[in-house]
Amino acid sequence: MERAGEFLGHVVRRLKQPDATFAWLASAWPSVVGQALASHTRPVRCDGDCLELEGDGKAWQRQLETMRRELCSRINQAWGGSLIREIRFVAARPGPHGVRHEIDNEYRPFIRRRRG
Repeated sequence: MERAGEFLGHVVRRLKQPDATFAWLASAWPSVVGQALASHTRPVRCDGDCLELEGDGKAWQRQLETMRRELCSRINQAWGGSLIREIRFVAARPGPHGVRHEIDNEYRPFIRRRRG
């Protein structure tokens, strides 16, 4: 039986819609790169054959830079064709899609005060 991600990649490729392509890539990201890497990175934008990735910090960005070719290969293999030729890294945005709160020194959680 064919996995849903593989099947959807073929269907989306036929649509030739940039938004659909990015939606597929964002949803398939954990299965393409693995859970460990996906928990520290996320695709931000896919513009033509260039993918912009966001990492949790400088250390992750340096690690990803050494993996550019491997990441392109994994993405293209999952896509079933040539989708990505270049990967760029962008600074992580704070908030729910950027740096995790556990490592964000600027994050201040909302705390309710008890009425007494």
